[in-house]
Amino acid sequence: MNDFSDDLFDEKKIKKAVRRGKLKTIITVIIISIVVFVVLNIANSAISTNYSEKAFKQWDAYVRLSTPNGYISETVDSRGLLGGESNYEISKDFKIKSVVIERKQYSFGLIPSVLVSRGSGGKIGMTGEDWQFGYKENGWREMMFFHPNVSYKKYKDDEDQIELMQGDKIYEVAISFDQPYKPNELFIQLPEMTWFWVDTYSGEQLNDFQQEAKENDWTSTFIREHDALGFSINTPFISIHDLEVEYEQFLELLQMSISRDHRNTFNKMKDVKLEDVELLGAVVYGTKEEIVEILKEPFIKASSIGGVIENY
Repeated sequence: MNDFSDDLFDEKKIKKAVRRGKLKTIITVIIISIVVFVVLNIANSAISTNYSEKAFKQWDAYVRLSTPNGYISETVDSRGLLGGESNYEISKDFKIKSVVIERKQYSFGLIPSVLVSRGSGGKIGMTGEDWQFGYKENGWREMMFFHPNVSYKKYKDDEDQIELMQGDKIYEVAISFDQPYKPNELFIQLPEMTWFWVDTYSGEQLNDFQQEAKENDWTSTFIREHDALGFSINTPFISIHDLEVEYEQFLELLQMSISRDHRNTFNKMKDVKLEDVELLGAVVYGTKEEIVEILKEPFIKASSIGGVIENY
């Protein structure tokens, strides 16, 4: 009995047992913490990846719709807790090569990053003596469009400017038609046409455009590049089948875009068949000689130069 009692209350054995218990507890806590940390990181990575992929599709759709022949060519994600931000490059496909025109950011996730942007800039022509066009980050002008059902005080015509250009270059030019054309009415087959402007505007919007054109100075009354929605054509000679494929893709992009206005446009256009679509203009690429020849066509009401690249 005494031996049992001495062993039971042996201070050294008690301390040793306590130390073993504490060590076991610490090891257990560490293992659980590591497991929890790994699980949470895997979950956070999976959630962030899912939101990142969704955001990319939404923003790429927005870019493809609002930037003629544009697309997101590269993204670099910075991920945090259940979200993050993505730095991305916008490129334009000039058919002979692609060129980066802008670098931007967007946030994504359940807890998206807060983006703060600082800068300064403006538009040319604020004095009312020249067109109030803007510039892209790489220095290219933003193209202008003119709706054929709106009467403007003045129309942009860059033919003379292009004729004065020097060097072997490829020009990007927005052309506005003299009237809306159905796809089967677009009888002219120009290999240089790479993008078509689709009439997605309501009667109310057209009334607003006409009121602005009537009341405002001519320098500011036009439709800016990012407000003209359309789709690209990647074949040298256009067929109705090609237009059908691209038009279906156009509707999918409207539905997918991050822009609420684009999704509202989808609801308006989703039941409109290709044969009922009206095309208001196009974007053409070509050498100086090719562009000048195109601009002499009677169905072109206005022209606005955008980007210029070396022809190689």
